[in-house]
Amino acid sequence: MSMMELTVENLSFQYNRSPELNLEEINLQVSKGEVIGVLGVTGAGKTTFMRTLNGLIPQFFEGKISGKVLVQDLDTQVYRIQSLVRRVGFVFDDPETQIFGINVKEDVAFGPCNFGLPKEEVFARIKKSLNLVGLEDYEERATENLSGGEKQRLAIAGVLAMGSEILVLDEPTAALDPLGKEAVFQIVELLKKQGMTVLLVEHETEDMAAQVDRVIILDHGRIIYRGETRDVFQEVPLFSKYHLRPPEVAEFGWRLYEKRLISKDEVPVTEEEGVALIKRLLPSMAPPSTINAIKVDKSEGKGKIIQSGNAAPQEVMIEVKDLSFSYIKKQPVLKGINLQIHQGDFLALVGQNGAGKTTFCKILTKLLAADTGKVTFKGEEINKFSHVRLAKHLGYVFQNPDHQIFSSSIKEELEFGLINQGLGEAERRERIEKVLHIVKLDKPLTTHPFNLGRGERQRLAVASILVLEPEALIIDEPTTGQDWQGTRNIMELIKDLNRQGHTILIITHDMRLVAEYCNRVVVLNKGTILADETPRQLFTKPDLLKEARLRPPQISRIVHQLADRGVPQDILGVEELLIAVTKLREQGGV
Repeated sequence: MSMMELTVENLSFQYNRSPELNLEEINLQVSKGEVIGVLGVTGAGKTTFMRTLNGLIPQFFEGKISGKVLVQDLDTQVYRIQSLVRRVGFVFDDPETQIFGINVKEDVAFGPCNFGLPKEEVFARIKKSLNLVGLEDYEERATENLSGGEKQRLAIAGVLAMGSEILVLDEPTAALDPLGKEAVFQIVELLKKQGMTVLLVEHETEDMAAQVDRVIILDHGRIIYRGETRDVFQEVPLFSKYHLRPPEVAEFGWRLYEKRLISKDEVPVTEEEGVALIKRLLPSMAPPSTINAIKVDKSEGKGKIIQSGNAAPQEVMIEVKDLSFSYIKKQPVLKGINLQIHQGDFLALVGQNGAGKTTFCKILTKLLAADTGKVTFKGEEINKFSHVRLAKHLGYVFQNPDHQIFSSSIKEELEFGLINQGLGEAERRERIEKVLHIVKLDKPLTTHPFNLGRGERQRLAVASILVLEPEALIIDEPTTGQDWQGTRNIMELIKDLNRQGHTILIITHDMRLVAEYCNRVVVLNKGTILADETPRQLFTKPDLLKEARLRPPQISRIVHQLADRGVPQDILGVEELLIAVTKLREQGGV
């Protein structure tokens, strides 16, 4: 009998309608208690591979399969899914797809009850699994009233209650705020300590680096790289080659290695290692008075130092005064909001799930009506705008492009708004050609939108609004569910639009993107504005961020622990930290 929890031998698979192999010659062995990280761009085969581990492939998702997958010596092509789920639990990226119960207790009980277990055993499993995921007092809570992070924890609890010994997490933090993500990784850490075997598919490499034992990288259905966590994450060029985002601290360490300040083996892969390395590189010293706050001017190329400062304020485009809103009486979602958005702003609206961000943006675009207060666009109240007229000035892109796209071809999707505005065929054709070039969507106009990839559908959603030529764009979580390449592509597109004069407001949970792209951040917390400042200012305030349950970028978290070494506290990003450390070493005579 095998000593392995999981054995994959020469596995290849091709979906029935796929023109090529989706998995090719996969070989992997996983021991009991191991936590394996799985990386790869969208379409690399990660989810397909995970589906083979509990028999979903080929028993539910049919296709041509060869090779073997053995789960505790059970062949997943021979044993029924109903038998395999007792061994392998699968948690999807969207918890909504696997929550069935009206309340928490009922949902967790669903699996054990279907096994025909005694009532006492079912209740014992409910209590144990809810305690594990931190939902011990939620038994009677309605599932519809849970936050995104709570729903994901509930989905994990439901799988654990079935007694699964192997847990597959397929991008479990994709749609979560920083607090929700942290909670999921804390669960992984706890399960690891208890000896559970976990396979974790993630794009969040910074958290993965601190949790997993080994990493595999998939590309075009093949495992192209594997190794111990430290060995993989220290190969920073590998991440660029395969369009993955390495942890910021590893990027920083690699730059030090390139400067021959450290050896390759010393490249840090976790926040704690980064802090320890910098403290070793910098002698203890008082903050040097000669060092000012620094900023890297990315528009002029990396490495150029300029003095931080704010540009003169531009014309007020959108003004919000004393705005309040409730879905249910006496339960306000927004309370007394006052805000000005200026021409040319690239503004990030941040806050935990439920803070009121999407609600606020829907009010700006007249998808919801405020209870009190007013919103003006260039001095005119939006209540006086028709929806068609407002769309010419202010565009709104939904978080999920599939909630916005409804036509049967790219051409029809892009023409819809233009036809409503009464534009002729020649002008419609000219605008469509122009906007497809801007968003870099090179597909036949007859292509059905749902034959596009997720990133391409996101671009089409942006294009369908951009074709109306609005002055301002509101984009709700444009990078949710995207890999690093898709995230870069969509953010560079948005940056280009801002450079062309469009005012941008994005909702995001990714503070690293906020630091890199935005010139202003508004923090919503419990329906009120907690802060309105630049990313550089915001990320020097850990107490405020903690109150808003936000997590600053990894580099910002590192510099907050290095004030005694003279490291400026308003540093943003790898490049600035590298320059600061170099300067401090020079001034310290190191």
